[in-house]
Formats: sequence, C-alpha cells, structure tokens
Amino acid sequence: MIDRLRPLPHSDPFVDVTRGYITRVGDALQARGIPLSNVWLDPSDPRDATFVLGLQALVWNESEGFLLGEFVSGEPGVRTILRDSAQLGDDVLPDPRSVPDLLEHGAKGAPVTLRSYTAGHDGFEDALARHRMP
Repeated sequence: MIDRLRPLPHSDPFVDVTRGYITRVGDALQARGIPLSNVWLDPSDPRDATFVLGLQALVWNESEGFLLGEFVSGEPGVRTILRDSAQLGDDVLPDPRSVPDLLEHGAKGAPVTLRSYTAGHDGFEDALARHRMP
C-alpha cells in the first residue's frame, strides 16, 4: 500500500484541531483515486485547509465548507487563493467519506457563508473534535 499524503501538524492548537477531519477527507479523496499532490492546514479566521488537485484546489473552511477552483497561489500558513471558486455541498462539515462524491457531482455555485466562524457554542467544535487524531 502506498503511504497517504497527509497534512503536517500545525503549531497553533486551535488550527491543528482541524487536522483529523482534513486527514480523513484527504484519505477519502486518495482512496477514490483523486490525484492529490499536496494538503496543508492554513491560517485561522476562518480556519481552513487546502487540497491541491493538479491545476485545481479544493479548499475547506469553517464558514463556507468546501470550495473548488483554479489554484492561483498558497502554501502552508498562507491563505490559498482560488480563481473562479464554487461551493460544493451545503454543509461546512460533511462526512469525510462523502467529499469525493461532492467533488464528482460538481459545484453548486458561488460561495456563500453557511455559518459564522465566530458563532461559538453552535456544536461545530464538538463535531470537529470527533475527528481528532489519536
């Protein structure tokens, strides 16, 4: 079996708590045969992560969920810039195993905010913690 491409731990514990979820999404993409050349955790406000898929990138953030677009720029610790991004699905934290299907079925349209990353006490942190890395 080929080793999976996974995000490195982040120095900020608040950002690093997303690593379990992002790892599971990356594993699901790779298990489906989707070519993933890089994945990393990005800054906070909102917390996000980038999956580089060739000339495109899939970006997850805690306010809009998954966005797909042409990869313009980005690197660990620097917010990723997409061109012509579109939102996939209507949930900020879909089951990681469903993300390849979201990607396969295509975008829903222009990104919209699904939840405020400053919301607090809305159950998001508890849902995210269920994916924590051991």
